[in-house]
Amino acid sequence: MPDRTVADAWAEEKPRLLPLPAHPFETELVRAVRSGKTPYVRFDRNLYSIPHTHVRKPLTLLASDTRVRILDQQTELARHRRSYDTAQTVEDPDHLEGLLAATRQTNTHTTRDRLRAAVPATAAFFERLAERGEALRPHATRLLALLDDYGPQELAAAVKDALQRDAPGAGSIAHILETRRRRRGLKPPLRLALPDRPGLRDLDVRPHDLETYDALGRHNPDDAGD
Repeated sequence: MPDRTVADAWAEEKPRLLPLPAHPFETELVRAVRSGKTPYVRFDRNLYSIPHTHVRKPLTLLASDTRVRILDQQTELARHRRSYDTAQTVEDPDHLEGLLAATRQTNTHTTRDRLRAAVPATAAFFERLAERGEALRPHATRLLALLDDYGPQELAAAVKDALQRDAPGAGSIAHILETRRRRRGLKPPLRLALPDRPGLRDLDVRPHDLETYDALGRHNPDDAGD
């Protein structure tokens, strides 16, 4: 009818319309994802952070028009705003802090393990530092450098001396090592800068028999006619 309005049509059709469902229909995009070495998953040309504990594990990404969620089975690991830009990195500060804390702990333990293996007395040294509430990482890092410079025997003697004096600290040990070096009239240790290549610092170098070089200078009778 020409004189029929939209309001009239709506009033006529409204009783025939079905009600909306009680729960909205799930329209999120679902995609299986897996991160590489770093705690980020890639989606739609952007990177989204995840907890470092789930690196390289199969995960599920759900993306709506406003958010990106990342799940490990039924457990939600991350929830981010969805970015429609390109080459953006969307991060959760808690993910970064967790990664940083884990990295610090791993590095400290690795350094302390190497020190304990080379100089067992450093175990008591670190216990004494912990009792005093000292941060262990700076001391461990410096002791490792002293181990490379002076060797395990000298470091063990210096650690024992420091413990006897109740002066646990990397600075005290460095002073003891330097004093011992001067008393013996030795030259200061020279730091050898090695390339940062995997396994290079752990290579075993076999000393060559110097008599081989002496033989090169000896006269060979067979060469007399030459």
